Order: sequence, then structure tokens, then C-alpha cells
Amino acid sequence: MTHRSSAFLLALLASSSCLAQQSPPGAKLADTLLLKDFNPKSVLRVPAHEVAKARFPLIDVHNHVNDARSTGQPVPPSRVVEIMDRCNVKKVVILTGKWGDDLQKVVDLMVKPYPDRFLVFTEIDWTRIDEANFGELMAAQIRDAVARGARGLKITKDLGLENKDKSGKLIAVDDPRLDPIWAECGRLGIPVALHVTDPDAFFLPIDKTNERIDELGQFPDWSFFGPQFPSKDVILDAQHRVFARHPKTTFISLHFDNLPERLNDLEPVLDRHPNVVVEFGARHAELGRQPRRARQFFLKYQDRILFGTDFQVNEAMYRNYIRWLETEDEYVDYWESPGQGRWQIYGMGLPDKVLEKVYLRNAERILAQFKGTGGTR
Repeated sequence: MTHRSSAFLLALLASSSCLAQQSPPGAKLADTLLLKDFNPKSVLRVPAHEVAKARFPLIDVHNHVNDARSTGQPVPPSRVVEIMDRCNVKKVVILTGKWGDDLQKVVDLMVKPYPDRFLVFTEIDWTRIDEANFGELMAAQIRDAVARGARGLKITKDLGLENKDKSGKLIAVDDPRLDPIWAECGRLGIPVALHVTDPDAFFLPIDKTNERIDELGQFPDWSFFGPQFPSKDVILDAQHRVFARHPKTTFISLHFDNLPERLNDLEPVLDRHPNVVVEFGARHAELGRQPRRARQFFLKYQDRILFGTDFQVNEAMYRNYIRWLETEDEYVDYWESPGQGRWQIYGMGLPDKVLEKVYLRNAERILAQFKGTGGTR
């Protein structure tokens, strides 16, 4: 080999070595990119069916628009109705209406101008838990709320997790002091919308294995992991005992009884308690990632499921829920994705008969049980 060809070969090898050592732009980003900044855009191309309005009129049984806890300027009720009309939403239930004057403000703002479009539920004043005959006092408060226009009772997840009496003891969901409350709702024919516990991940350590670490990192007070809290199953077992003790009271177990990740555990709850129905507000992310199992569940319990959102009234939000229920679209962003977890959802393509029940008929049946303040046991 000549000196010139040898030099050329060495230059070629050196050039190849340099090329091999060079990384494409951004290749090292994986070592420094923060999870909160990771926002991948899917390149999957699958059929998409945007749905403008629900196939049947629907009742949203889980909403908080202009409720008694809202701050700032309310959304003009006429604007809310306009959005509802565009999406075929017949009625919205405002769950958190408080009681007394606070409740009256919601009734005056939303229900009186639009009596066929809005309902409001009342709540319990837990600051009075240590008063004698607490249950009877709250039963009287509920009667007053019904007289003002309330058509149900909402219980928040503070029960079983945060509400305590003066002894410092957590108030259990099945505390006997609450029995007059459940009984009075049954006598009046108004449903009890119960939200106890939260997603399974909220009861697990906030570590690299937690699938909702983004959400818990943003809202660390949503974590209920630790010895200061009862376990999720302990709280749910107490709720299920209440269902059994009050068979004449209708319970709407919100968020799919907070068992959307465990539908096999939810089935026996519904089988044992015919006075219980569920709704899926803010849980279509969990249900939508298991479309075959969820569809099977919806078909089996089509008379026990109500439509709910737990989001502000918004056209895009309703259309996202409707698309999940009505189409078989794949790999769809759930509403406010990836706020709850880094996954996509899949449409269930429910039959019309099931859709009409979930959208409308089941809620109408529950709300039609109302007897008024003169209801009898």
C-alpha cells in the first residue's frame, strides 16, 4: 500500500469514528427532560368521529356550576343553558348547594329562572357534629332545604377521611349518629349522592411506581397514604354497611363507588344493594382505558348507571364524554388529559337502548321518587 493510500484510509477511518460518536440532536434530552415537561404527540392514525351532541337528551347528575362553594362572578345561567342546548343536555344537577341562605342563593340564581334545567342538592353542616341529636338536627335542616327547592343530599369525601368530632376521632361513614339523616332522605324520596374515598393511587406511596404521580405532585393534599388515614377498603366497607342498613333510601355512589379500577369488586356491591346506583363523573379516564371490560359492565348494569361529569359546563368536555360512550374510536385523549394519568381512552360504542338509559331514563327514575316534605316512611 502506498503512503498516499494509507493516509487516505486513516482519514476515512477517523471520519467514520467521528460520525459514529456524534449523536443526533436531542438524543441526550432523555437524560435531562423532566417528567412534567414530557408531552408526547401520538403519531398513531386511526378513525376519529367527532360527535357534536348526545344521541338522546341527557341529565348530568354530577356538576358544580355556580354552586354554593363558587367564588368570583358566576357563569351567566343563560350561557350555561346555551351550552347545554348545543350538546343535548336536558338538565344539570348542582350537587354542592350547602344549606340555608347559601342554598337559597343557588336556588334563586339557577333553579328559579330555569326550573326544568337545573336541580340542586343540599349538604350537611359537620360543624354541629358534637351537638346532641345531631342526626335529627340535620334531618330538620334537610327538610328546610327541600322546602327551599333542594332535591337531594350530597356527601363529600371529607366524611371518613377528614371530618372529626371534638374528641379528635374521625367520623366513620357508618357512624350511628348519621342514621337519622339517611332515613330522612328515604322518607322524603330524595337520593343521597355519596363521594367517599378516592382513586386507588391516592392511597399508595407517591413514588416512581404511582401511575398518578403527576397529579399527586401537583396536589399533594390529595394523597391519603399513611397511618393517619383509614384504608380505602375500610371506608368503602363502612359505606356499604350504610347501604344495607337503609334499603328504603336511594344512594348514588359517585365516581363509580370509587371502584372504577376494580369493576370485579363493584359488581357484588350492586348485586347486594338494589337501592344503589353509580355515576362516572371524572372517572371516564379509568373506565375508558378498559373498554371491553367497561362495556361489559355497562351492558350488565345498564339500569344502574347515571351520566355525570364533575367538570365545569363546557361544550368540548361534554363532547369528549359523548364520544367515549357513543363511538368505538381508539386512543383518544380523555378530558383534561393527562391530568389524571399518562394513558389514553377508547370508545365503547354503547347500543342505543343502553345509551338512553345512562343518559336519561335512569336519572329520571331516581329523581321521580321525590315525595316532598310530607313524605312518609
